[in-house]
Amino acid sequence: MEYSIVVPVHNEAQHLEVQVKRFIQSLTADLASIVREIILVENGSTDGTLKVCRSLESLYPSLVRIISIARGSYGEAIKCGMLDSRGTHLSILECDFLDPDFVSCSVAVFRATNTEVIVGSKRHPEAVDKRPFKRRALTYLYNTFFLRLCMGYPGTDTHGLKSFQTHIAKELCEKAITTDEVLQTEIILLAWRNGLRIKEIPVNICETRCTSISIARRLPKVINTIRELRDSLNRFPPLPPATAETPVNLRTLPKTEVSSNK
Repeated sequence: MEYSIVVPVHNEAQHLEVQVKRFIQSLTADLASIVREIILVENGSTDGTLKVCRSLESLYPSLVRIISIARGSYGEAIKCGMLDSRGTHLSILECDFLDPDFVSCSVAVFRATNTEVIVGSKRHPEAVDKRPFKRRALTYLYNTFFLRLCMGYPGTDTHGLKSFQTHIAKELCEKAITTDEVLQTEIILLAWRNGLRIKEIPVNICETRCTSISIARRLPKVINTIRELRDSLNRFPPLPPATAETPVNLRTLPKTEVSSNK
């Protein structure tokens, strides 16, 4: 197994260097032996993020590499990173959620099962979500109303950390028709609709800095994505309910304090 880590970065000059160094230093010997690359996908930053990326690339020339795209787009960033990944497997992490425990659990699942897609779920029964109430409520409404009731998706989450067999990730990117933040939901829905083997593992999350996007601004965008996601899924026949996989329980996942904006 060779592993790629994809990290979208946008206006993270203040925190990026510390977070990446901490992540690399926290890798266990087993993880360090299989992590082939950490891909920092800088997208449309207006601060010194790209300069910090280049500094990290110089510091870790055999491990860190940079992709830079002009437009600030989370979806396009993760898509570019996945398409350019060189490992057999990959994880999508966040700049403020560079969690080696999630990577370690993903590796364990890939090695032990034939899973193709892993979703780090904030709504998993064993997850710990310490974000403010409004943020947790929005996640609940999005996953319960928009995804489960409107789309029929049986999973508990689509946002945030994810892991893939790399060839599967690239196939999903080729099938995707959306852009920006909604793409992270679309690729999980496409995986489900195409009958791929999906597992969920719990994440433990604690928001330590304010999100850059307010709920008032986010909600209209969420509503507008329903049509886009339906258009995407309607290209494929629906699956019978019996094919949906249930969440996997990994009770040994350590608690992690993070500063997620998701």
